[in-house]
Amino acid sequence: MTLKRFRDFMEERVREFYTSEGEKFSAGGDFFTAPELDRAFGEAIADFLLPKLMEFSHPAVVELGAGRGLLARDFLKFIKERQPELFGKLTYYIYEFSKPLIERQREVLKDFPNVYWVEELPEVEGVVLSNEFFDCLPVHVVKGNRELYVSPEGEEVWLELRDERIEEFIKRMGYESLDIRIEVCLDCIRMLEKVARSLREGYHLVIDYGYISEEIEKFPEGTVIGYKKHKVEKDIYRKETMDISAQVNFSVLMEYGKDYGLETVLFDSQRNFLTSIPVFLETLESLALKEDPESVERLSRLKTMLISMGDRFKVLLQKKV
Repeated sequence: MTLKRFRDFMEERVREFYTSEGEKFSAGGDFFTAPELDRAFGEAIADFLLPKLMEFSHPAVVELGAGRGLLARDFLKFIKERQPELFGKLTYYIYEFSKPLIERQREVLKDFPNVYWVEELPEVEGVVLSNEFFDCLPVHVVKGNRELYVSPEGEEVWLELRDERIEEFIKRMGYESLDIRIEVCLDCIRMLEKVARSLREGYHLVIDYGYISEEIEKFPEGTVIGYKKHKVEKDIYRKETMDISAQVNFSVLMEYGKDYGLETVLFDSQRNFLTSIPVFLETLESLALKEDPESVERLSRLKTMLISMGDRFKVLLQKKV
């Protein structure tokens, strides 16, 4: 019987999902992301990062996993309208492995000649940003001194833990005494190193759903979950294409970021983050005063960002030092 480590199983399924044809985002897909809900999200990110980008003579933005390209579109449109001089100096890179998504992104962003697609992170001065990227990176699942494997029939098999990297991780994070499923994202740590190497100077902005170490015991069975047509799929081992993700352990990003010169500048909930940005508040207040159907609908979507997504989603800003 050939067993796969859960990490390898998850990587295969995620790649299969994102490289397959068909809608993945919005009402016709499998899940929503904040940029899909309303352009106010991308505008808020642009407003927040604008002064940081102005620190550099020729700034660049590198987006990790750009979905349909809506965040990039709303971000670039805002910069172009508010700071045309900065826009003229700005380069926007998209790090993406899915050919179907790249095709969609090219169509959405066809009016922006300063957008480029890359397979490796370029060396830049500016910002590396992501929205719902780290949750897609595969995780090792361990409990005690055992690691989770998956059989060809989709059965869970626990074998003795023999990976020193995982043992070191558990010790460093102070998880030795926990008798729960612990998700160890070594790929997240490798991505942090890539981000740090990419940044000559600048910032790393992560927006994703997740938790910190103090909250880990809320998830005794872990956080890995599947999504299909906006519904949670508990049987992730079914031979069916679906999105599989794991909540991001932000304590890991902050702790291991230190190894690569990434200093935490800000960590907060998405709600607090968005409501601290002037352009988002302006949009919120403007829509609240209107009664036309489009404004009412947009206001409802912004409330979704603040209420149902507001606490589950976290925002981390790190600075390369």
